Amino acid sequence: MNGLKRLFVNSNNITRDSYIWNTMSAFLFALQSAIVLLVITRTNGLEDAGVFSIAYAVGSLMYYVGEYGVRKYQVSDVNEELSFTDYHSHRVVACAITVIASVVYTIVCYKWRDYSAYKAYIVFMVCMIKVVEAYSEVYFGRYQQVGRLDVSAKTNLYRTFIGMVVFMIALAITHNMAVSMTIWLVAVILAFLTSSLAVMKDFAELEFRFRWSRILKIFIDCFPLFAGYFMLLYVSNAPKYAIDACMTDTDQACYNFIFMPVFAIGLFANFIFNPILVDLAHKWDDSEIKGFTKIVVRQIFVILAITLLAIAVALTIGCPVLGIMYNADLSAYRIDLAILMIGGGMLALVNFFAVVITVMRFQKHLTSGYIVLAILAGLTANRAVSTYGIRGACVLYTVLLAILSAVFAVMTFYFIKKRHP
Repeated sequence: MNGLKRLFVNSNNITRDSYIWNTMSAFLFALQSAIVLLVITRTNGLEDAGVFSIAYAVGSLMYYVGEYGVRKYQVSDVNEELSFTDYHSHRVVACAITVIASVVYTIVCYKWRDYSAYKAYIVFMVCMIKVVEAYSEVYFGRYQQVGRLDVSAKTNLYRTFIGMVVFMIALAITHNMAVSMTIWLVAVILAFLTSSLAVMKDFAELEFRFRWSRILKIFIDCFPLFAGYFMLLYVSNAPKYAIDACMTDTDQACYNFIFMPVFAIGLFANFIFNPILVDLAHKWDDSEIKGFTKIVVRQIFVILAITLLAIAVALTIGCPVLGIMYNADLSAYRIDLAILMIGGGMLALVNFFAVVITVMRFQKHLTSGYIVLAILAGLTANRAVSTYGIRGACVLYTVLLAILSAVFAVMTFYFIKKRHP
């Protein structure tokens, strides 16, 4: 245990290690569902792949209930106005709420949405895995808060990797996803205990003390961040929920196969954007509005260029490559994949404009845009999918994010003009 602890904590160059380990951790976390989906498809077939896809979509929503958007708030609390005990207590409460919400959702789906006991159990297990991830985040936030992002990244990478590998080995042996999911949950809990919890005493004292006024303050202060993340994820996943309600698990799997490349656009855009984030903030604080606007416009064109490249790939080799990866015939979804690549570009723009608006300190205005789109998604998703199938799901996703990106673009340039008439 001491050797493992030293591996997590020791560093000769914290800045370099933070960058390297955080990049590796972020990539693995982003690719987690794609890798697991690939293994499930090749091991158990399309139907189980579809079950996992909707389970992961539901679990991801539950993750945001547990995490509640507190990470950035906690990390930026450099003067420690709230203690780690307060953040930890809040996380325990939020995760307890998440467990209750997961139980209720699973029972509702089993009783009234024709889920089999098997499918309901898979959904619940994925939600519990996401609860462990959400709980772990409060520890990661503490490491980063005291300047040790490298420790956060290493322990996150360790937990994610152990969980995935153990699950894939269990599935290869048993071909039973319910058993393998249970083993995955046990593995991530053990990985958490031997990593994040093991090194925490070097960074803070772990107490279970509930100061309810401070816990309530965190809930109130972080609600806009939580609502934004939650609503954006709901809008992104609305087609998946509609497919779950109106189509089959096999259709769900096929949609998720062609949906996987969507986030690649955002990843590439973020790698280009992240290095200039600090410069952007300084230009806004120093009222260098022309320089600020130039960076914003340039990044928009970068995202559009990446999107055009992604569309070209989708129309040529996209479906054949994905078909080989997932052992499925996806030739009928060539146009759908291209439509989703446009949606991926819109998602990258939404995230970019949200960051810019946050830099300008107008982030409270973001919530209204998310809520309106979430309501629109709820009203239109089932009708679009029941009428037009997977094509309807793809168009719905792209149109929703195009609307949101347009709204955020208008906000961005309005606030720029307001600062520099």
